[in-house]
Amino acid sequence: MRSPFRSPGHRLAVPAVAATLATILAAAGCGSGGDTGSAATLDPQNPVTIKVGEVAGIPSAFLTYGKNQGFFADRGLELDIETAAGGAAIIPGVVSDDYAIGGSNVVSVALGTSKGLPIRMVTSGTGVGDSTKEDFSAILVPGDGDIREASDLAGKTIAVNTLKNISEVTVKTALEKHGVDPASVKFTELEFPEMLPALERGEVDAAHVIEPFATLGSQQGLRAVSWPYVESKPGMQIGSYVTSQRYLEERPEVVEAFRAGIADTAAAIEKDPDAFRKALPELTELSPEAADRAVLPVWRASIDKDTLTFVVQQMVKYGLIDKPVEVEQIIAPGSTS
Repeated sequence: MRSPFRSPGHRLAVPAVAATLATILAAAGCGSGGDTGSAATLDPQNPVTIKVGEVAGIPSAFLTYGKNQGFFADRGLELDIETAAGGAAIIPGVVSDDYAIGGSNVVSVALGTSKGLPIRMVTSGTGVGDSTKEDFSAILVPGDGDIREASDLAGKTIAVNTLKNISEVTVKTALEKHGVDPASVKFTELEFPEMLPALERGEVDAAHVIEPFATLGSQQGLRAVSWPYVESKPGMQIGSYVTSQRYLEERPEVVEAFRAGIADTAAAIEKDPDAFRKALPELTELSPEAADRAVLPVWRASIDKDTLTFVVQQMVKYGLIDKPVEVEQIIAPGSTS
């Protein structure tokens, strides 16, 4: 299956993340940060170009939409956007200065912080509403198979885009709420564009996908049996943007301009979601029909501390980290409302 996403810049292959993080930890110094001070304002007439890594899919479409609408240029920024399969693959690039800023799910950010990586979350990314109809992710299964509901997933193999990230944590949380022991489930790593074909070939029993793959899967006759983000925590923050502690201290004006561009983009989509939907076929190669049916994330201007607290608790519960990470260690100063 051809990926339905047109890359706005370059494509980042998934690295051997554990080895990369180990190398970065040895070289980065990993010092704790302090106050970044007041940031100067960038000049839109002389924009600063920064490379930003973001997850392929609706997240990168959001960023590209804001760029195309001029929201970042108005703040003095020109974005060079590079896409990746998952947020865990982006964090090493942030720490090594390949990216000035990167998009990553909140679990990957908390995991990196727990390992001592010098990263800080600077603003929110994707989120969900309060009902399953407002979840832009879903667990899909074959429409003609034996799995009829989430409780049937016990002992099955579920595809996730990256192991030990937001998908694994929220799927386990949701499964428990459906009476399934998460330890009975096997997780296998596949990129989002590979998941629907893998389901069709019977290589996995289920797949946790995000939009537009949830809508595309439904059109192909697949069945949704769970909506893990909302079922884990209604209103949950899923995505975020991070930078290195060093970049935050050296270029606070760039970080502040990026925050403002994200807020402007989020406000524009909230005010006129149809305009964003109309842009999706160009941004993602989705059909207009699929773009109209896709469940859009909720984008908020500030980081949700309640989500981070919840996520850290679940990460300890499922053994991703040994002990809780303080939320203040994760968030850059001035990043919450």
